[in-house]
Amino acid sequence: MKAIQWVIVMVGIGSLVHAQQSTILLKLQLKNSLDLQRNTQSIEILLKKVKLLIGKTFRIKETSTGKEIPYQWLKNGDLLVQGDFTAKETKKIEFSQTPSQSLSNVVYGRFIPERLGDFAWENDKIAFRMYGKELEKVPEQNGWGMDAWAKRTDRMVINEWYKLNNYHEDNGDGLDFFQVGKTLGAGDILPYISGEFVYLGNYTSYKILEEGPLRFTFELTYPQVEKGGYEISVVKRISLDAGSQLNKSVATYHFSGRQTLPVFAGIVHWDGKGEKVADQNNHLAAYWPENSKNGIVGTGMLFPYANYYIVDKNKHLGSEIILSNKQSVTFYAGAAWDKAGEITSAKDWEKYLQEFYLKLKYPIQVSK
Repeated sequence: MKAIQWVIVMVGIGSLVHAQQSTILLKLQLKNSLDLQRNTQSIEILLKKVKLLIGKTFRIKETSTGKEIPYQWLKNGDLLVQGDFTAKETKKIEFSQTPSQSLSNVVYGRFIPERLGDFAWENDKIAFRMYGKELEKVPEQNGWGMDAWAKRTDRMVINEWYKLNNYHEDNGDGLDFFQVGKTLGAGDILPYISGEFVYLGNYTSYKILEEGPLRFTFELTYPQVEKGGYEISVVKRISLDAGSQLNKSVATYHFSGRQTLPVFAGIVHWDGKGEKVADQNNHLAAYWPENSKNGIVGTGMLFPYANYYIVDKNKHLGSEIILSNKQSVTFYAGAAWDKAGEITSAKDWEKYLQEFYLKLKYPIQVSK
């Protein structure tokens, strides 16, 4: 009899623990207002909507399917989640007081002291890097703008490629064959004075702000230099989300000497053969070069929050912008490799950029 009672008590305790673990803390609704499918869509949920979750352990699931939704707390206090949406789909999600499954990082980045101070970062689609001050000591190798590494794997490869030091040859996962040189590369920004790019030197310090699992964010600082009657410095904040071909860049210029500063944000096309796009309606520039033995790396840039005019200047597509002191410029820029098998033509790339713009303009709506 006592044994039976003990079993009943233990079953009761187990049920109570399970109930406590699965307590629903919050329910939200996510609505896709676009007639577009949105895969690996990033959604920033404002802190005020999820404030009660701070300090708690929780799991997020789709209510209808039970599928777990990955998330990341952002530096500003908001909550980043990602999900897939069919056209016009509305999802209900719930936050339960249950430990989340261990989420592997699908973004990564770091300072590379072993390669003249590069800063490199990546996600499951592509990798990028910016050049450090040490590279200026090797003039024949020095580059200015953003470099893009072509990947055909969802693995994080930066450490492996630098260690093997053979990333200019295709090892099965991809390679670095994109040409940057003294240009803006796959999407960067420089002062543009008297019709010429004004190179300020490479970055001298960095700060990692967010390390995943869904978004990697960092800042690069460029110290003050005297150029063209100005004293100019800039800080660039760059972030890359899982599943995205594009980085978000916010460049903030500090200057004196004059009241305004002209800058140019763009991508290089080298006057090469290929398809160039200046889409004024969607505020984007795109370039899809001719084929090579390693395939094609298409590049693109878009300005979702300002009506900048897209122009073709100095072998670059982009926008010339007039800034006040401490004014920021926000743009998205990046690349895609045809041999990765997802974006394989100029038409595909232009469509991707146009839809990316629409998804920024019409974010997923979050409500209770």
